[in-house]
Amino acid sequence: MKLSHSILTIASLAVCSLAPALLAHAKTPQQLSAKIDGKLFESDDDGITYLIPTKGVLNLIAVTKGASTYPPPKTLSDRLGIICKNFNGKPVKYQGKDFGSNGCEVKFTKGQSKQPFGEPVAEYEVRDGKNMFEITSVNGKVIEGKFSFELKDKKTKAVLSIVDGTFKAEDRQL
Repeated sequence: MKLSHSILTIASLAVCSLAPALLAHAKTPQQLSAKIDGKLFESDDDGITYLIPTKGVLNLIAVTKGASTYPPPKTLSDRLGIICKNFNGKPVKYQGKDFGSNGCEVKFTKGQSKQPFGEPVAEYEVRDGKNMFEITSVNGKVIEGKFSFELKDKKTKAVLSIVDGTFKAEDRQL
């Protein structure tokens, strides 16, 4: 009985001492904004996912501000996804030649369907053009930067312009 009480006490102390460290990982407010076809697109702290690269691959995803709340909004949300190879945890600038199969993939989904496997309003992917994604600051698990892209609709081939993009994101994996 004394042994199990001692083990329980030690386990409780360990959990209590680790709790602040576990909660401290989400201390940087995240943000992402850009003008997409002239309209403001914003994501909020809960709508941004940034994963510290494994094998040098950066992954940054942002959904429309408020889309991650519960209950979810009744309106459709948009989603921007950026994946870049060859990221070594330092400031870097990816430009024209670095996009497509050469390093960075960018996808924008307009009006994600709320139905499983449902069709979005439109899906755009990076095309040859004026593309730029820059990590201007790396501070531990937090990155900051700016971006602009030219994307094309998968079906109609219509061009979508994304300009004046800025972001601050934190890797919140434990």
